[in-house]
Amino acid sequence: MIKRIELPEKVLIGSGVLAKAEEFVDDSNPVVLTGPTTAKLAGNRVAGILGCDQIVKEGQSLRALKKMVLESRADRIFAVGGGSVIDTAKIIAKDLKKDVVSVPTNCAHDGIASPVASVKTKNGVGSVMTRPPVGVLVDLSIIRKSPKRFVLAGVGDVIGKYSAVKDWQLGAIIKGEYMGDYAGYLSLMTAKVVMNNVMEIKHKTEKGLAVLIEALISSGAAMGIAGSSRPASGSEHKLSHALDRLGSPALHGEQVGVGAIVMSYLQGENWRKIKNALSIAGCPTTAEELGVSDKKMIKAMLLAKKIRPERYTIIEHVNLNRKIAEKALKDTGVIRG
Repeated sequence: MIKRIELPEKVLIGSGVLAKAEEFVDDSNPVVLTGPTTAKLAGNRVAGILGCDQIVKEGQSLRALKKMVLESRADRIFAVGGGSVIDTAKIIAKDLKKDVVSVPTNCAHDGIASPVASVKTKNGVGSVMTRPPVGVLVDLSIIRKSPKRFVLAGVGDVIGKYSAVKDWQLGAIIKGEYMGDYAGYLSLMTAKVVMNNVMEIKHKTEKGLAVLIEALISSGAAMGIAGSSRPASGSEHKLSHALDRLGSPALHGEQVGVGAIVMSYLQGENWRKIKNALSIAGCPTTAEELGVSDKKMIKAMLLAKKIRPERYTIIEHVNLNRKIAEKALKDTGVIRG
């Protein structure tokens, strides 16, 4: 068996480290990809430090953005922004055989250092394997300025690794699927460390934000080691994608956190511990707090069965139906009993 593991070559985390962006240029010709809001927050500054062109992602198609990158003659894309900007950069880099340096402006997601990119499809949101960024530059003074809700979404996304890894173990037992113990343990460790530091993260202390960022980067590393999103995405992500299809107003990480509660219940795990940690952090733990009706939450549970059915999770294992879904949601308090 031959396995290729790709991980970021350099990671720099701390307050004020945006000024060190040149350390990630090496011998490359850079270009900055950012969004209209994140350009003001950090993109303009990074482009100024590097003395390079800047592409602002605002309504352009992926094809148009690829053309702009080609016209810039850059071979390294500095993705300065949130999940959409970073995922777009990873997809462009894969197609054009470029490198990416990830410069996140919030910590709402674990795509910061992962080889996985989310893409919009006619059925909602899907994911594609790319390459992980060659570098990750995280300025905590920029992250601290992001809305608190984004920070809490990152907490939900990381805590969701509990149910994701259990689903992966289930797939290995029932379907003979490959499972990498190290990647699984690494993913679980990120969830435990975040759970142990929820108060620090809630108050956006330097220690708390550093812990969360390190956990999100470690989650990306786990995916890089596994060669798939399995260590980080299971039944809780299926529920989140189902909620997206049904028009949920909540953030991805918020939905994943609630999904981890109900899926851990179905797995026979300690769902109360997960719910308690999310509650202490200030994350949503109910359908109502997500801005979703009880009826829509039940519908999302059933729709989750149709999302990536080839990925064996607790949803497939219990042959989820309306009766099981309602009981799980009510027993965990996700919907009213």
